[in-house]
Amino acid sequence: MMRTVSNRVLPLAARYGSVLLAAVLVYYVIREPLNAAVSSISFPAKGGFHTTGPGNNQDGLPVLGGEDVQGKEQLGPAGAAEGVREKNSHEPMGEGDATKYVKKYKPDPIPFAPIGDHFPWLTHSESPPPVPENNLPPHPHVDEATPLLIGFTRNWPLLLQCVSSYIAAGWPPEDIYVVENTGTFHANRNQQLDLQNPFFLNHTALGILGVKVVSTPTLLSFSQLQNFFLHLALERDWPFFWWSHMDVLVLSDEDVKKNDRDHDWDHDPYATIYERCVGLLRYLNGPDMPPWATHFFAFDHLALVNRDAYLEVGAWDTQIPYYSSDCDMYLRLHWAGYWQPQSEAGLIFDVASVLDDIAALFRVPGSHATFKGDPVYVGASDGSSEDERAHHEADLKREKDMYPWVEKEGETFAHLVEVAGRMQDLKWVDEGLRRNEWQSRQTGGQTDPFYRDSEGFAAGLETLVDAGRRVFADKWGHRGCDLLAMGIEGKDAWRLERDWDIRESPGSIGGNWGKDWMTGSSDLN
Repeated sequence: MMRTVSNRVLPLAARYGSVLLAAVLVYYVIREPLNAAVSSISFPAKGGFHTTGPGNNQDGLPVLGGEDVQGKEQLGPAGAAEGVREKNSHEPMGEGDATKYVKKYKPDPIPFAPIGDHFPWLTHSESPPPVPENNLPPHPHVDEATPLLIGFTRNWPLLLQCVSSYIAAGWPPEDIYVVENTGTFHANRNQQLDLQNPFFLNHTALGILGVKVVSTPTLLSFSQLQNFFLHLALERDWPFFWWSHMDVLVLSDEDVKKNDRDHDWDHDPYATIYERCVGLLRYLNGPDMPPWATHFFAFDHLALVNRDAYLEVGAWDTQIPYYSSDCDMYLRLHWAGYWQPQSEAGLIFDVASVLDDIAALFRVPGSHATFKGDPVYVGASDGSSEDERAHHEADLKREKDMYPWVEKEGETFAHLVEVAGRMQDLKWVDEGLRRNEWQSRQTGGQTDPFYRDSEGFAAGLETLVDAGRRVFADKWGHRGCDLLAMGIEGKDAWRLERDWDIRESPGSIGGNWGKDWMTGSSDLN
């Protein structure tokens, strides 16, 4: 038995003996010198790791622990880290010996007057004012789906005026969809925003008017919002829809001449803006008509959209978020062979002011069509001529003479047209330099959820506008919307060299910005 065991052990010992001997040598001979070397290294208090000096060896390597050349004990890794932590425990990161940063604040913005109640009727009633009898929508509803989409981000009074004007002019309120694009999620629905907040929207008031509200999932740019409109049209099976800017006031043209080809004047001598829009839709979809994509009413202040045409050419380019995105879209539709005509369906005014009492649009007795900044009430300027002063006095007298009539009977169509015209003229005074000031008119809501600084929000948008124009210019090799006049075609996207020197100016400046995409003449916007 012992012989057998020894015969087995001897070969194993011979095979692994050298390995065991090497392990013993490593443990007892090499371990101690290695530990001693490591324990003599320390981090320097300042400077780089590879500087020669006290505490470093002759090769410039840092020493962790042990003693320096002066015999002073050095901290090991754990001790050095603990020392740094204790030293900086009350000192914010990055504020060691750096010069203290001094914050410099901008001057406080000039505040606008707080907005008030522009529709007292709606505030104190559970029903809207009646629509003038000659503007009542067809009953029963027409066979076609006729959704009107109005996007909203800022300025509740202006939106309320726009929606109310469409209803008073005859558009069925149940066909109007306000698309809330505020980025405040359910805050408006839950009544968490203050009236002075730029993004305030009154869901209750819109519900009383009979209007529907659809919310975007987050804040969208203009081109993204347009694609959201297309998404809604797909989801709700709308082959066609209308969309409108919110800074418009519309009226059905009660003085229209009997020359509109889209209306049966023999049986109905008057048609509202809604009836004429429906007539236009039927005309465009009639036999022997060319394929169409858009029908403009006062350019795209109100526009009729053929959903599938937009989808076929790739929808809106969201890399061009704001201005010039419309040029890009309409040009691509044009190059794809789609017809995009323009005609009138009613009176559409581009405004930035709000009536003091929106009920005037419904001809409610006692509700006067007045607005802040009306030049008739402001007075003639000091430099006015004698004729201009006389003309102003005549206008003011006419306004005062209207007062008793409006108190008893309500506004007249002619006077509403006159006032809306003055509102439009005021928006475009000084060549429209301040035409978008309405977007920043509300500056409150500092304690509301999702608060955004009004000036900061506007500044951010301007940056995106500038960036979008640069993308457009690079995409088409040209600064401006007048691509047709330049001979540029759809197949040229991203293929053309810039026709300007980028070192002299970016794509957003200079060139032909301000030209109309249709003809190359002055911009329609």
